[in-house]
Amino acid sequence: MRVLVCGASGCVGRAVSRALRSRGHQVVEGARGLEEARHTMPIDFMVPVPPTAWARRLRDRHVDAVVNCVGILMPTRGQTFERVHTAGPAELFRGAAIAGVARVVQVSALGVGDDAESLATPYLHSKLLAEEALAATAVDGAVVRPSLVYGPGSQSAALFATLASLPVVSLPGLGSQRLQPIHVYELAEAIVRLVERDEPVRGVFELGGGDTVTYREMLASYRAALGLGGAVWLPVPMPLMAFGAWLAEALPQRVFCRDTVRLLGRGLVPTGNAMAVLLGRTPSTLAHGLATTAPEPLVDLRVVLSPAVTWLLRGALAFMWIYTALISILLQQDSGVMTLLARCGFAGDAGTVALVGSCTLNTGLGLVLLWRPSPWVYAVQCGAVMGYTATAAYHMPELTIDHCGPLVKNLPVLAAIAVLWLGHRETRARIPTPAWGRLDNPGRRVNT
Repeated sequence: MRVLVCGASGCVGRAVSRALRSRGHQVVEGARGLEEARHTMPIDFMVPVPPTAWARRLRDRHVDAVVNCVGILMPTRGQTFERVHTAGPAELFRGAAIAGVARVVQVSALGVGDDAESLATPYLHSKLLAEEALAATAVDGAVVRPSLVYGPGSQSAALFATLASLPVVSLPGLGSQRLQPIHVYELAEAIVRLVERDEPVRGVFELGGGDTVTYREMLASYRAALGLGGAVWLPVPMPLMAFGAWLAEALPQRVFCRDTVRLLGRGLVPTGNAMAVLLGRTPSTLAHGLATTAPEPLVDLRVVLSPAVTWLLRGALAFMWIYTALISILLQQDSGVMTLLARCGFAGDAGTVALVGSCTLNTGLGLVLLWRPSPWVYAVQCGAVMGYTATAAYHMPELTIDHCGPLVKNLPVLAAIAVLWLGHRETRARIPTPAWGRLDNPGRRVNT
């Protein structure tokens, strides 16, 4: 078959094009910025194209089927939901019907529906209108609604990998939102099988991966795939998360927005997962998929330290914490600690309490750092260093310009703690290779 793939430069479109070619089909790649050639077609849904013009283009290319993978998560000045998701595809669908195209597969989104919440979400509403436009034509059209897509080239997966790699991982609410992530290669294979079906395929197919996970479990899987250890999990109230998404919309990124937060809040689990039927097997789990195609964070924060370097840094930091505690307790007058505490507002009995508390904290941090460090130990160390520094700088500003840099030296101390924190590892079980074969050859099943 000769198949036009719209949005062939995107994550899903590239995977679909590869899967089609691997099964012997001819592919015409359609995307913005491409030149008109034998196997490419410039497509920009922001530019209105009459259905009759689409029909001529499809006939001239002898297109048998169309797969529309075009989609944006955030509108911009140059791209709107109304044109990219609704009006542009509707023109294409009507043109395909006029040209007698055998089949159209529309890649929509899980969560699309006619309920009030979906209709209030611009992203989902625009996708629903495109589905209705396809259903109104005479063409044999199938709609696939995938759950969260991950894998090579996925912008959302890169964002999640980056968030997961941070030492402090923010969670929307408690991170209990249920998701069923689907690997882009398996999504592409399912789409190809719909294109190849002999019988009519009109209808909606909800698609998800092989297991249901919470948002927190998903990020933990990303951390495991990146070879990272435990993290400090920070629940963030949903209103605050939505406010952060609103602010992020002004940044040069196209993934994190209010619609993204709404989608996560709804959960992304298909009511009836059609993947097993389309693939003829159970789809891969998130852990298996990430083990086969490693996640690609936007910013790589992974740190690998040799045991010798790890012990050197831990020993130096532990010595600093324990030494300052002993000097402060044993040599209170000579060290000047009581004078320092008094200038910070802790005089008399309050100074004694502050001294005992800080020395206990410092000694505990030093001993735990030597015995059994954890992400929380590194987090408390960072908090202690920043707290001590801020207090001293506020009450004794002259220390900030002292030529010996007594406060400035805390910056490399923080850096050393951060390096150890990012390099912290935990022993994890090895994830086996998926039994159904490798994911790097979409559309081809490998029997084992």
